[in-house]
Amino acid sequence: MAASQEEVKLFGVVGSPFVCRAQIALQLKGVEYKFVEEKLNNMSDLLLKYNPVYKKVPVFVHNDKPISESLVIVEYIDETWKHNSILPTEPYQRALARFWSKFIDDKCVAAAWKAAFTVDEKEREKAVEELFEALKFLENELKNKFFGGNEFGLVDIAAVFIPIVQEVAGLQLFTAEKFPKLYKWSQDFHSHPVVKENMPPKDQLFAQSLNKINTSMATYQEEVKLLGIVGSPFVCRVQIALNLKGIEYKYLEEKFDNKSDVLLKYNPVYKKVPVLVHNEKPISESLVILEYIDETWKDNPILPAEPYQRALTRFWSKFIDDKCLAAAFKAAFTLDEKEREKGVEESSEALQFLEDELKDKFFAGEKFGLVDITAVFIAFWIPVVQEVSGLQLFTNEKFPKLYRWSQEFINDPVVKESLPPRELLFAFFKARYESLVASK
Repeated sequence: MAASQEEVKLFGVVGSPFVCRAQIALQLKGVEYKFVEEKLNNMSDLLLKYNPVYKKVPVFVHNDKPISESLVIVEYIDETWKHNSILPTEPYQRALARFWSKFIDDKCVAAAWKAAFTVDEKEREKAVEELFEALKFLENELKNKFFGGNEFGLVDIAAVFIPIVQEVAGLQLFTAEKFPKLYKWSQDFHSHPVVKENMPPKDQLFAQSLNKINTSMATYQEEVKLLGIVGSPFVCRVQIALNLKGIEYKYLEEKFDNKSDVLLKYNPVYKKVPVLVHNEKPISESLVILEYIDETWKDNPILPAEPYQRALTRFWSKFIDDKCLAAAFKAAFTLDEKEREKGVEESSEALQFLEDELKDKFFAGEKFGLVDITAVFIAFWIPVVQEVSGLQLFTNEKFPKLYRWSQEFINDPVVKESLPPRELLFAFFKARYESLVASK
């Protein structure tokens, strides 16, 4: 395809040093591209389509082929447009360039961010120490004007963020006294016309920095714990919501037949999982927990904003718990034949209501929400149960819309990473079913 016909797009957020890496590489190569501005806390559907794994910028799209991760993008640009090389041609030197670029991401980026935006004083001091140690390695590695020699290359582009973090955070992480060679490098690099043209405006950098600091202050000392059992659909609901919101949490594994003192302390009423503990405040019952998560962390809402739609969402979520779960288990694990048949009938009737209610890709529309999360049992657990028991409760033939929904839902990256291993579930239900049959 001729260069004039090439479509080149870069999805990014102004002020991101990772996006800046790609912009510098494109500018150095003289590649024309369309910049697609994303919002930091509200990524577009197109961005999520192109980068469903990490759901973040930058994303580089070349003739509708997406590439993610900034260093991967820079290497792709260098291999696609050959002039003004970014990586050296000799294999060993290329390996070294990749090594030091990875070192910058692994050792410098995290430490610098922690040093700049961590509220806890001890953590901040520890991060500054880690960063100084990492910068010493880079100081010793710098032999020429740039890491790439007389012209800047991959390592220089990877290191673009270091002076930026210092400037916006107001910390003395990187000075001429401490690191004379690195400091001189930073002056030369940031004064280079290509780099200078692609540096974000200072006012935007400071605005983002202030927002980051405020966010750090707001979330400081937040402790999120989830008490659960692997294989529980109710625990899985909470994990999906937490992962969707991007909430870091500590998972505390409970034993099925031996409840811990911690669980009994946090949930003395029902004495069961899941229990979410947020800053030592426990919340029990999966649907209650899901609404708490949605009201506490506003990004990626799982309930609609409009009151009537919220009421309908709560209705159908309760319907799934009241009508679908009990009927499915009765159908699969009841000894009495009449009760079993009744369970199959009740299950089919309940699933038919859901089949008729499903109007879009998900119950919530184009993105999944509370009803979809509640129904994870139907999408993932029922197929395992019916495989073990030989029942045909939920099939493509009986419920085509629900079946299609189930495939879309369990293959969503957020949901997929939250699901328990299928073989573990199968073994559990098989043992339970065989025990039931043996007791006849």
